[in-house]
Amino acid sequence: SNNSTFTVSAVVALTLTVTENLTDEGSQTDLVITSPPYDGQPKYGNGEKYERDWYEGFFMEVAEQIFRTLKPHGSFVLNYRSKRHGDERGTLQYELIFWLRERGFFFCEDFVWGKPSPPPGRFNRFLKDAVEYCFQFAKTPKWQFFPEQCLSPARWDAKDRERRKKLAHNYVRVNAPSGQGRKRVQAGPDMVRPSTLLHFEPEFSPNPAKHPARFPLVLPTFFIKLLSKPGQVVFDPFGGTGTTALAAEKLRRRWLVAETDPAYAAVLPSRFESGR
Repeated sequence: SNNSTFTVSAVVALTLTVTENLTDEGSQTDLVITSPPYDGQPKYGNGEKYERDWYEGFFMEVAEQIFRTLKPHGSFVLNYRSKRHGDERGTLQYELIFWLRERGFFFCEDFVWGKPSPPPGRFNRFLKDAVEYCFQFAKTPKWQFFPEQCLSPARWDAKDRERRKKLAHNYVRVNAPSGQGRKRVQAGPDMVRPSTLLHFEPEFSPNPAKHPARFPLVLPTFFIKLLSKPGQVVFDPFGGTGTTALAAEKLRRRWLVAETDPAYAAVLPSRFESGR
């Protein structure tokens, strides 16, 4: 579909079909954000579940196409958390890192999404599961990075802030790593970069499509701001109910999402209308 600013697309099709048809190598996408199905989650309508071989096989095929079409400055953000299997936490989240590195991806960072209000725990000998991971990969070590688009108010103690401002020698910090020269940085700024610990509530909004694992709008919003510029292309190969698309639209990025289940894709127009 078209709006007055961008060409945008929501494709109801197999993810691999969509990624294979992004034809121009290295010139299609600036940022990929996605959350594939969790291991052990039922597949659509056939009673089977997503097992380890699906991630090592099909998901890695998708990843290879993501790498092929990602621009040299582009990033790939993977939101994933292994399920518990009986008394043991699954290790698939860590295996995915190694598999992606074997396919050429540069492992940039691991962000922790901390949920202040997690769902109640289901296991007698475990605590509430309050974290998920967002792994950032890139095609090259020179990925684009815009932390100035994600600044947040500093949480300095008021007395400490005033003390710092009165001490001229402590107002700036000199950072001189070997071979890097000197960089003067304000010691007590009003706005600061966020950390890799992201405090976002889980998604509690109405769920008419009954999607089993939605992430909140603020999650892709953060990474779109951090890793792309207005007008660039954001792609979600496992689009679900279109949260990445909605965040990209709000931030004036072009976007493409692929989703196998038409029931999930069908809610996207109403989400755009409501803005949530």
